[in-house]
Amino acid sequence: MKKIYLALTILFYISCANDKNEKKSDSTLLKNTIKVDSANCPDYLMERKENNYNVTILIDLSSRISKENQQQRDSSYIYTIANTFNEHIKTKKLGLLKDKIQVLFHPIPNNSEINNYSEQLRISYEKGVSKNEVIPKTELLYKTLPSKIYDLAKKDYNKFQNYPGSDTWSFFKDDINDQSIEDCYRNFVVILTDGYMYYQNNLRDEGAKKNYLLPRTIKEFNLTNSKWEDVMIQKNIGFIPANTNLNNLEVLVLGINSENDKNPYETDVIKSFWENWFKEMGIKKYKVKKTDLPSNIEPVIKEFFQPIK
Repeated sequence: MKKIYLALTILFYISCANDKNEKKSDSTLLKNTIKVDSANCPDYLMERKENNYNVTILIDLSSRISKENQQQRDSSYIYTIANTFNEHIKTKKLGLLKDKIQVLFHPIPNNSEINNYSEQLRISYEKGVSKNEVIPKTELLYKTLPSKIYDLAKKDYNKFQNYPGSDTWSFFKDDINDQSIEDCYRNFVVILTDGYMYYQNNLRDEGAKKNYLLPRTIKEFNLTNSKWEDVMIQKNIGFIPANTNLNNLEVLVLGINSENDKNPYETDVIKSFWENWFKEMGIKKYKVKKTDLPSNIEPVIKEFFQPIK
């Protein structure tokens, strides 16, 4: 009997040892897999990716910028975004800096000066960068250059009768993965737009799904009364999804502004188009805000960039 008991005990310990080895092997395999998947991001940064901010500000340079006070409001929004970004940088240790902010347009404007200003607004904080030098530089550039960009876009319109325009749908289809999403970061896109979407050189229709939205589109769909939401659901009205699986992206839309005073539901309809679009593309965190005073938008921006708890 003692021999049987001893044999069972030995088998038990052998089994436990094998189980530990298997778990250790699985853990090593998982760790190696993570290293392969994040080859461009060291483990110590990947573990803190929620604290590495990758911020893209996408500006709609269409006719919306000609509206009264639009330039001043957008410039204030942009400055607040940059300041919020800088406040985040101040909380980080120098050795853990892995953050960047940029301003983009789609399509790229023909005006080389606008593109030059955009390049100057592309700022990266990496290990070894002096926060005392780059933070004031970021603040100054984001305080002065956005207004100059708008001035140039308006000047081009006066000269060529054409604004640089905006094709936000194609940006999400063709460029967002390459230009605004990286594994090592918490990725943010802030879009400054009135909510209407239209680019003449790229119009697509798939029944009730389109890649554009105009006041006449809303009217044609009869989204002009209190039943507008039911109509959208029943007819599956909305934007054509431009991408999929954008779950590593957070999007804030600022400046939604109806052009149709005769439709009191227009702003809500526009917001619904955008929100449904983000859902269908797999974006889990988003917020769509109508145009407002910079002082009222500031807390919205600060809340949007809050650290994940």
